[in-house]
Amino acid sequence: MAQLLQVGRTFRSATGIPHRFALRVYVPAEELDAAYAPLLPRALPPEEAGVNELTEQLARLAEPGDDPLPPAVEPLWTLPFSAAPRGRDMLAAGVGDFPVYHPPQRLRRSLRLVALAEEEGGQPLPNLLIPEDAVRAAGELVSREHFVPVHARESAFTVPMAWFSLFTAQDRTESFHHGNRVHRCAVPVDLATRRVVRAAQVVEDAGGEDLEDLAEDLTHLGRWLGAFSANSLVVLHYGSLADPFQPDESPQDFADAVELLAAQDTHGAAVAFRRLMHRWLPLAHLESAS
Repeated sequence: MAQLLQVGRTFRSATGIPHRFALRVYVPAEELDAAYAPLLPRALPPEEAGVNELTEQLARLAEPGDDPLPPAVEPLWTLPFSAAPRGRDMLAAGVGDFPVYHPPQRLRRSLRLVALAEEEGGQPLPNLLIPEDAVRAAGELVSREHFVPVHARESAFTVPMAWFSLFTAQDRTESFHHGNRVHRCAVPVDLATRRVVRAAQVVEDAGGEDLEDLAEDLTHLGRWLGAFSANSLVVLHYGSLADPFQPDESPQDFADAVELLAAQDTHGAAVAFRRLMHRWLPLAHLESAS
């Protein structure tokens, strides 16, 4: 098993700060909580919403208001359920298309921060950024409903290996925004959950220290997706730095490795994992580039 080269630990350690990849869940309108449901009329496509959020943050830095938290009104991101190829297959059975929404995470994570500071009597970082009395007041107003679920995961420089367990080559999609090609993988959450649960079981059954981190990542990913309904989409958003990797064969490499592990072919699985890792190493090397 040593030939697997500690793939989970090695791949996960090659991450950093600048370029971020995102795994986002888009849910039906009826599954949004009270904090986000009123924002449905302002929902935007992902590319437009991303620009909007950046503009909003810059405006707050240039002209801060009295409220120390990010604004409560932020645009939701929206996609049709048919944006996922397998979603289109499901809709072909006679169910009409419907929109799914990705709530902004900035407000929710800020609320978590001030609530934690309030519970623990104030922490250095919030107090450096926000007056202590404002942190205390905001923390007192935060309820538990602002904590769950979190609809996004992010990673820098590389896509975590476990994320590829959710997708196949048939889940890739392309769109254009202002002349730029946008790459995504999108799949209904229930199908993605079945895939990652099986992968976690196979990797765990294979055993060995080399695969412990990968098995743990897969298990946590499956638990996270389990909080969302079958009418939700999970979407891997690539960025411009990942264009040279398209069409990305990493999901197929991961699927090959899982099937080879299931067949107890550890050497073949190691080869598949290496193919995946070597594809992303040039991007991971940007972490140490000057």
